[in-house]
Amino acid sequence: MLPSLQRAVTSFYNLIYEAQAFATAMARIDTAEQEHYAGRIEGLNWVLDRCQELEDMDTNLTPTSLQRILGEVKSDLEHELSVQRREKGRRADGREEALNFVADYLSSLITATEIESAKTTV
Repeated sequence: MLPSLQRAVTSFYNLIYEAQAFATAMARIDTAEQEHYAGRIEGLNWVLDRCQELEDMDTNLTPTSLQRILGEVKSDLEHELSVQRREKGRRADGREEALNFVADYLSSLITATEIESAKTTV
């Protein structure tokens, strides 16, 4: 995989881990919103579970195979967001908020892999 693309994937992971650390710290500080932050943590954990294949990524992963994996994660994420919107309640607000946050960055990462994939096929 191209070093710039690998850095982008690593940064994506770091962003999620930092968001988890932030939500955990905020849940301890702002006890009135503890349930909301617990939902965020739950949502971020869900994303990390779906991205496990990326975390263990091989440097030989091609932009095309990365694009496929990210597309599958995005599809799962969109499905989970639709479920969250229907199931308002049990930490849904914080969880939905976390999933929306990650969806924006995931879309950007998919665009980057599409650009890199197009470069390698030219």
